[in-house]
Amino acid sequence: MRRAMLTAAILACVLGLSACNDDPPGSGNPKTGGSGDTAAPKGGSGKTGTPLAATDPCTLLEPADVPELEQRYDVYPERGSSEHPSCAGYGFAVTIIDNDQLGHEMDFEGSQAQPVPDIAGHHAAAARMQVSSETSCLVSMDVTADEYVRVGVTPHDDPSRACDLAVRAATVVAARIPVNGAG
Repeated sequence: MRRAMLTAAILACVLGLSACNDDPPGSGNPKTGGSGDTAAPKGGSGKTGTPLAATDPCTLLEPADVPELEQRYDVYPERGSSEHPSCAGYGFAVTIIDNDQLGHEMDFEGSQAQPVPDIAGHHAAAARMQVSSETSCLVSMDVTADEYVRVGVTPHDDPSRACDLAVRAATVVAARIPVNGAG
């Protein structure tokens, strides 16, 4: 149980990094990509709109989709209550990020970011994170110029497979991204 709590805390910290800024949501500060921001993030898919606006991140990935993810049934996916909708289970998390240019830059161009091949046509990057004794990998995929999805995985049995599992989980998520409204 202690390990489950530690993993959830690590994923929450890692996933929350891009939400740490000084400007309130909707402030329109181009530096942070508030909802009033008119500048699109660097990179992006070239598409505009917000096809994920009404999407529950818990519908994008289930542990059974990637059998190597922890399949424990005593820990159920929990929805995040942060600025960005998220869903975290035991050793994995999916977050939908909208209008966050600073977060986008960190996830796609930051010092930890490594490019990976496009996933189902979505520009993608991965970042390996080491927090305490846990190794996590985050894969971010552009959906539109304004939205991207971040998939995080913390394998407990073999940390060296973190990014491989995260890319496999991101591939499942990419297949479930709605296409309507993606102009």
